[in-house]
Amino acid sequence: MDRNELLELEILKHVEQSPKLNNRMAARKLGVSVKLAHATLRKMVTRGLLHVKKEHARRWDYFLTPSGIAEKTRLTYEFLDFSFQFYHEARKRSAQLCRNLAERGDKTVAFLGAGEMAEIVYLGVVEWKLQLTGVYDQDKAGGSFMSTPITPLSAIATATADAIIVCQYNKQHPMTAHYLPEGVTPSPKMHWVFA
Repeated sequence: MDRNELLELEILKHVEQSPKLNNRMAARKLGVSVKLAHATLRKMVTRGLLHVKKEHARRWDYFLTPSGIAEKTRLTYEFLDFSFQFYHEARKRSAQLCRNLAERGDKTVAFLGAGEMAEIVYLGVVEWKLQLTGVYDQDKAGGSFMSTPITPLSAIATATADAIIVCQYNKQHPMTAHYLPEGVTPSPKMHWVFA
């Protein structure tokens, strides 16, 4: 599933819930430029996936057409299939990464990120008897992950673990190698599931 299909799926899901959508709203929702959002919406109307009703100069309502409903179903199926493959590959690679760390003598690990990827990686940590000593995540700081307190991302430079496993990924391109969130400096301690 490519980036354009992901954008279209998000638009189709939004329009199914609410017809109110403009270029700026679409750009914000998708995390893209207004120009790209406009081009995507225009292409979807041209392809017959959406019907547009112009209420006035600043208000356009979008509705799913029968073709749009069929395309949303197809894209949803592809997304679920891709997600299954992605998580299967992430589980396999994270287990191998944990094995490599354990075999080289590392005992402790920290996670950069506390989302779904961290849950997958944690299975490898348990399997290879590594100890999770820290979790760093900006959005979830103050909470906990598997009984380990979540610390703000800015404190990752002080991590004392033998290795830091990067458990965040680019949502637009999930298998991007060496992905780091904005503002995080790479460290020799860091290891990626998708390297």
